[in-house]
Amino acid sequence: MSILIQNASALSPQGLLQRTSIAIEGARITRIAPALPARGVDTVIDAQGQLALPGLVNAHTHLAMVLLRGYADDMALQPWLQEKIWPAEAKLTAEQVYWASLWGCAELIKGGVTAFCDMYFFMDEVAKAVEQAGLRALLSYGMIAPKPDDKVEREVGVAEAFAERWHGRAQGRIQVALAPHAQYTCCDRLWERTLEVARARKLRVNTHLCETRKEVEFCRKEHGKSPVAYLNQLGAFEAPTVAAHCVHVDGEDIDILASKGVFVSHNPGSNLKLGSGVAPLPKLLHAGVTVALGTDGAASNNNLNLFEEMQLAALLHKGIGQDPLAVPAPQAFELATRNGYLALGMEGGGALAEGALADVILVESRQVHLEPLYCPLSALVYSAQAADVTTTIVDGQVLMKERQLLTINEAHVREKVNEMANFHRR
Repeated sequence: MSILIQNASALSPQGLLQRTSIAIEGARITRIAPALPARGVDTVIDAQGQLALPGLVNAHTHLAMVLLRGYADDMALQPWLQEKIWPAEAKLTAEQVYWASLWGCAELIKGGVTAFCDMYFFMDEVAKAVEQAGLRALLSYGMIAPKPDDKVEREVGVAEAFAERWHGRAQGRIQVALAPHAQYTCCDRLWERTLEVARARKLRVNTHLCETRKEVEFCRKEHGKSPVAYLNQLGAFEAPTVAAHCVHVDGEDIDILASKGVFVSHNPGSNLKLGSGVAPLPKLLHAGVTVALGTDGAASNNNLNLFEEMQLAALLHKGIGQDPLAVPAPQAFELATRNGYLALGMEGGGALAEGALADVILVESRQVHLEPLYCPLSALVYSAQAADVTTTIVDGQVLMKERQLLTINEAHVREKVNEMANFHRR
């Protein structure tokens, strides 16, 4: 399969390239040049008036939670989880998770997201949706085992069996991680077994970390250490780890995260909505931590919009630190692109370059909220909307063209999801 994008304004590592052609063969970008011939090409896309850029990455979400979008708003995290979300999730079926995940994939594709990191249950259904939709994903079954009893091996068994079935599937687009839900929901034995399996199978680890002040205070009371220091003591970071949130971390914690090469998913929208706080992004970046961006689930955000997260990441830290130079637009863009691919362990993504993964999106620049276009990169971070994305290409396959989904029947999935809404009240 070959694709030729013509007449684009391309955001490459060398800067903005005007009236550029991007040639794709199979799963890779093969040429980027001012003008390339269309002879023999399977698909030609005229990108006149559009910006070509690498696909965005959602480094932390729970895809099927789109079915709970708007179900429980304006609540603190623990009551939100314990009184609303967990009871509702206990009623979810595998079929509901499949259709909700497909709907989530549709939202990601329409918002220019080409890869994402997910943690949930009924993960085979999530994987089926991802395979059909054509996205890249790092998928993980969320393990919970607060006591060192028989549940530990059951949870690890489910996670390992999922990895056996799906790791490397869909032409390598689907990768699998191991996901202890959090330090406070998983006993030491589960963390130890996670590391054993992760090393044996060469898998990443995906977890929630230091999301709330209460979580940190509980760990200090129980163990005399922060969650970061305690997990480090257990050796939990000896496998490549994606840690979501890291809101309440101190200098010692940040040093550990940096020294262990932990990837952090900064989720400003969800953290603000739940009143959890704001992660110290400038300090993490200054220490050398690779930080990506995530939305968390749509029940706590309430969308999967990486353009919003880019803008929040850039604006929040300027205001908090009273520093207009904090997290400039190019850095926010890097968090949403290159750093996301690094966090997910998907080499070759996050840049428009020859030999890079053919994960490319086109953004319509002829919009009233974008013109005049003095600096395209700043416009993308501060002004662009998810709905400005016209085309999404993943692994050399066009998933959306001119806002029309090509791998998902949007009308049919919408109907199924709306039929399933309010399932928790039945």
